[in-house]
Amino acid sequence: MLNLSGIAKRYGGQVVLGDVTWGVPDGARVGLTGPNGAGKSTLLRIIAGDLEPDAGAVALPRGATVGYLPQHVLVRGVTVRAHALSAFAELHALEARRAAVEEALATVDPASGEYARVMERYTAVCEEWDHHGRYDTESETEAVLRGLGLRAADLERDCGERVALAQLLLRRPDILLLDEPTNYLDLEARNWLEEFLAAYAGTIIMVAHDRYFLDVTVDHIAEVLHGRVTDYPMTYSRYLEERETRLELARQAYEGQKAEIERVEAFVHRFRYQASKAALVQSRVKQLEKIERLPPPDGHGRVLKIRLPEAPRSGRAVVELTGALKHYGDVRVYDGADVLIERGQRVALVGPNGAGKTTLLKLLAGVLPLDGGTRRLGHNVRLGYFAQDHAEMLDETHTVLEEVMGAATVEAAPHVRGLLGAFLFSGDAVDKRVGVLSGGERSRLALAKLLLEPANCLLLDEPTNHLDLTAKEVLLEALLGYAGTLVIVAHDRYLLDRLPTQVIEVGTGHAARYLGNYEDYLASKARLTTQPPAAKPTRTARSG
Repeated sequence: MLNLSGIAKRYGGQVVLGDVTWGVPDGARVGLTGPNGAGKSTLLRIIAGDLEPDAGAVALPRGATVGYLPQHVLVRGVTVRAHALSAFAELHALEARRAAVEEALATVDPASGEYARVMERYTAVCEEWDHHGRYDTESETEAVLRGLGLRAADLERDCGERVALAQLLLRRPDILLLDEPTNYLDLEARNWLEEFLAAYAGTIIMVAHDRYFLDVTVDHIAEVLHGRVTDYPMTYSRYLEERETRLELARQAYEGQKAEIERVEAFVHRFRYQASKAALVQSRVKQLEKIERLPPPDGHGRVLKIRLPEAPRSGRAVVELTGALKHYGDVRVYDGADVLIERGQRVALVGPNGAGKTTLLKLLAGVLPLDGGTRRLGHNVRLGYFAQDHAEMLDETHTVLEEVMGAATVEAAPHVRGLLGAFLFSGDAVDKRVGVLSGGERSRLALAKLLLEPANCLLLDEPTNHLDLTAKEVLLEALLGYAGTLVIVAHDRYLLDRLPTQVIEVGTGHAARYLGNYEDYLASKARLTTQPPAAKPTRTARSG
């Protein structure tokens, strides 16, 4: 069992972790949750031995190995293949020790005392090999890399987060610490990782900002909040329900005590100068002194509501591509694709990395020219387009608040601070200059700014990147209440199961339309594998 005892960590005057005592049973699957800055990553780093606590100690099970994946990894000058294979360095060293002992056995006289000592070493190394040894590491490495979405062409490139994750999974540590492992993974790779972790034999503790991923991979939630860790032995969705119940009970108790205190104080103030009531007043004063005041209820987790500004109604056909051609060099991304987006549809674009999802979104937005075919924008259509590089189009001299207020309508202006808070800009953060923001902060700001501009068709490319779970929920609820047309690329399974009314699958130069959400799409794909080719969907993405 992993045990933390009295762990404390502060940065300057801010207490991130305060006297945390927490135990994790062997084989547990724990998701760490809490607002940004609560200390989730700090806790992982302390368990990994990457960061020293100011106080307290971490006790690992005897002989346990720990593997840690930080949020950001880039190893220059080391190829994907080499870095992944380095997971087996200890195994290769063990294999070399075994070979050396075997060679010694072949040269030592069996009748000598040395032979018995060499045989004892040989038995020990063989037992260690039986416990840790693995065969065909090349095939295992390729399978993990392929599962995480890396292709043969990627294997000689510099490695990053996905390869660091692959190496960690190949090592199979007893305690696996993962800080946002789904970053940079497409849906197919996330599905593969879900299955891998479901079969993983060790203990898993991770931070993830993907609700569906958490629900299918962990059975415990540990909430990190106000320097404490609170255990919830349940899935993430059940934790949200349980937490809301606890918060509601805490609010009721607080309001009840507050009302009682106000009633007693009112009695004291009313009668404190009446001699006939002196004994009663004194009794009430002592009653007030004895009350153990409840703290104000914690508002963490209460999802803010935002409403997107209304725009004029568009025509039925919002944007249409006919016979669309797009190629990069010799690679034909689209080869005569027909795509029609109609008013009120919520469309998700899906397909593996490199299939052309972002390209299709850019073609629909008109920011990327067609190499053939036509694009037609419908009547009275006002497009709002969010791309990752839009973060670079912000005015670096503005503050966060100034940048967003410049895009807000008169009606939306009073709600700007609430929107910024939902997207993780609160307090003094709204006065930061855009020029000092990180890439993730700029991306969130660009998205918040876009959502304030009246548009009747939103084209969103990975809008949930850099958002925590609460901010994702805010965005999802806003998009569910949006009356316009939506086309989105996202790798968040929970969002894709709730938001789309249609799915367009891209790849092989064309686009195929499926009705329903992502779960419906997967069911349709599964049925198609058991039907003859004639039953496959057409290559067009028109509404019928």
